[in-house]
Amino acid sequence: MKRFLKWLGVTVASAAALLLCAAAWLFVASQRVVARTYDIPPGSFNAPSDRDSVRRGERLATVYGCTECHGHDLTGTDLFDKPGIVHITAPNLTSAVKDYTDAELERLIRHGIKHDGTSAWIMPSTMFRHLTDDDLAAIVAYVRSFPETDGIERLTDVRPLGRVGIVTGQFTPQAQRIADLPYVPAPNAADPLSQGRYLVMTSCTECHGARLEGWDYLKTPNLAIVAAYSDNDFTRLMRHGKGLGDRDLGLMSEVARARFAHFTDEEIGAIRGYLDAFAKQGAVQLP
Repeated sequence: MKRFLKWLGVTVASAAALLLCAAAWLFVASQRVVARTYDIPPGSFNAPSDRDSVRRGERLATVYGCTECHGHDLTGTDLFDKPGIVHITAPNLTSAVKDYTDAELERLIRHGIKHDGTSAWIMPSTMFRHLTDDDLAAIVAYVRSFPETDGIERLTDVRPLGRVGIVTGQFTPQAQRIADLPYVPAPNAADPLSQGRYLVMTSCTECHGARLEGWDYLKTPNLAIVAAYSDNDFTRLMRHGKGLGDRDLGLMSEVARARFAHFTDEEIGAIRGYLDAFAKQGAVQLP
């Protein structure tokens, strides 16, 4: 019995030591990814501050989800709290932007690179990278128009399963993901198909992926599914979040009511036109 207990004690101690070593390796390996810096210097971007730009930026910030994640007063929200995975807040922008120049904000929004050179994780820079200078400038003007107010502090608490996801490549920094994305030409104001592509790439890719093929993690479909919708049904989906058969589509319904309802009729038509073409050709880089 004594020999058995001694053997059992050695086994348990060895297993505990292995677990500690594995946990230490997991932390170090994942933290190396989290702490990685990206060498993209800020450009020469400048945002306006006139009333018309701020008013235009208000609508764009709503359409593109800034106010959904950071709150309508931009003081932040408790964005994502998954036990064992991660707890992330969308920080108080009324104070956070004070630490950034316009050029640094452009780098953060388009390239996912924060003030210290590390990458953002949740903010969809992979989508915002397609924003035109004019649209991005209006959004920055709107954000800067808010007086500094107390709000939610920045928090990124990566838990064990989240660190496993980082090490295995399931969760990737925004700055790293951008390098692997397809090039999308700037919109041509005279071409409805080009305008539709721009609106889709700056509003749909966050959930449906850079190539619009859907994302298993969020259970979002390939956007070729839009071919099943009539024009009226598609408009109803975008304005009221109702799918075919009057179905509630969960995340899509929430996003439609909060964000896409602010698209104009012309914009919804352009989006529909582009997605119809995408469904036929299966490519995001249409001429």
